[in-house]
Amino acid sequence: MSRNNRSLIGVALFTIAVLATVSGKGSNFLHTPQSKDFLTYYELSGNTKTPRYKETIDFCRKLDSASSLISLVKIGTSPQGREIMMLIADADGETDPAKIRAKGKAIILAEACIHAGEPDGKDAGLMLLRDLAIYGKHKELLKNVTLLFIPIINVDGHEDFGVHYRINQNGPEEVGARFTAQKINMNRDFIKVDAPETQALLKVYNQWLPELFIDIHVTNGADFQYVSTYGLDQCGYLSSNVFDWSKSVYEKELKSKMMKEGYPLFPYFDYKEWGDVSKGIYPSTFTPQYSNGYAASQNRIGLLVENHIYKPYKQRVEASYKILEHSLEIVSKNSKELISIIKDADNYTASKEFRKQPYILSYAEDFTDSTYVDYLTWQTKTVKSDLSGADWTYFDHESPVNGKVKMFTKFLPEYTTVLPDKYIIPSELVSTIDLLNLHDIKLQKATKDTVLTVSAYRFTKYKWSETPYEGRNTLTTQFNEKSEQVLVREGDYLLDMNQPKAKLAANILEPAASSSLLFWGFYNAYVKAPNEFWISLPYMEIKGREMLAKDPALKLEFEERLKDKQFASNPKEILNFFYLKVRKQAESVSDRYPIFRYFEKRGN
Repeated sequence: MSRNNRSLIGVALFTIAVLATVSGKGSNFLHTPQSKDFLTYYELSGNTKTPRYKETIDFCRKLDSASSLISLVKIGTSPQGREIMMLIADADGETDPAKIRAKGKAIILAEACIHAGEPDGKDAGLMLLRDLAIYGKHKELLKNVTLLFIPIINVDGHEDFGVHYRINQNGPEEVGARFTAQKINMNRDFIKVDAPETQALLKVYNQWLPELFIDIHVTNGADFQYVSTYGLDQCGYLSSNVFDWSKSVYEKELKSKMMKEGYPLFPYFDYKEWGDVSKGIYPSTFTPQYSNGYAASQNRIGLLVENHIYKPYKQRVEASYKILEHSLEIVSKNSKELISIIKDADNYTASKEFRKQPYILSYAEDFTDSTYVDYLTWQTKTVKSDLSGADWTYFDHESPVNGKVKMFTKFLPEYTTVLPDKYIIPSELVSTIDLLNLHDIKLQKATKDTVLTVSAYRFTKYKWSETPYEGRNTLTTQFNEKSEQVLVREGDYLLDMNQPKAKLAANILEPAASSSLLFWGFYNAYVKAPNEFWISLPYMEIKGREMLAKDPALKLEFEERLKDKQFASNPKEILNFFYLKVRKQAESVSDRYPIFRYFEKRGN
């Protein structure tokens, strides 16, 4: 037998084995309920429907009443007045994060329905908590871990319910909306925090600071055999020790366990050339405006689950269940090690040593190197469409292919900066200060007026988006950095970077950060200030003479300009010469970023 034939037979056998598992036929996923009273709405529907808000919260209250392991707590209220609820599963029934931490436990926070039309995680999480608390399954997993679960975070969007959303999604029969009632996409909202629902989520997150944050979605786009894809930090937003652990322990074990369950995982990816897998793909990266990027900016692991939109709802819910179960298992088994390395990462981030090296604010894909990886896809077919008349290429789900795809896994620093020892935030930037408090970033008030030499950014170019992105006209700028003296007033705020949230602070305040407040339009008036300089040009006949009489250097400059005959023969240009001098003096800070960087190590 030739090598090629042996290879083809091996591929065929592997494909048959994987198909059996991906289709769910190889899965032993069975619940053995002891009482029908605790079947979920999803199960009672024959795995085809997801419950509305009321049915969901009623089931949560049922679990809370029936088990000492489960506590149901309110974490916020939506704009339409709905309570946002969270379940806490703790072996001792504890709900105080400080007391739980005192016992040495790790924390996992999982949430669902941030895009409310993607409810897989909700139904999976409710079944898992029921199995833990009522049926006594997996109870050992709570020995070293406490699980927080928010079944519906986008509660108003969830109740915009019907068959008109996500029409290409393979179940459930009716779902909610992607956006909140205020039309905010919560999974782009982790830095600017426009939505009250996001505010509630971040208060929980920063109170508990979970070692692992799981955010469960349903993806669109590429078609393949995988039921679930996943997003983890791929380039180094995490501290190096946490990054290494996430790759060598968590990601490795989760993929292995899910493969054995019949649900192989594949990284959530982007195309090198849109829609063309043959040109290569690369793992998606996530900045702190996204849930998993937000976790990484705080040295915590964030797992994005993206189930595949074309897979039956039952398979997607079962895969989500298993991801939650095995994440509990992995973190429980390694809780002491994980807590320890995150503590080390926090201590390092809060040190001067961390700031000795340039900090990478963003990464770019490196397309110079790649490897080929297994990729479970389908054969494509092209037919003449009897609907449109065009050539129609589609994936034939009866023809699986175990192929290879070129994967680019290296990323290069795109923008770096040297982090200051302190940021100085004027007290009038109220929305900035409120946001920093919401992110639990520590601030101190200046106790007296002080003149300091700081590093200041001056804008040189700017451009706003022509159409809104996530409800805001975003801003991109170019700028220079220069040393300036500024008055720090009593009551202004100092953000000392000797704290674990230093990376998050930099991503919020550095203008070049892809999710910065500048990008989201918080400082538009400082980029292009309102024009309050209304002196008419003819007045410069008077003011110009005064300026020349008082400023010998200006007189020399003016006389030099008069040597230009074109200038000297243009009265308007002559008056404008003085006008611009006065205006520059009057609006000396109109192009200056309002937040300053202070460096103690420069002797300031």
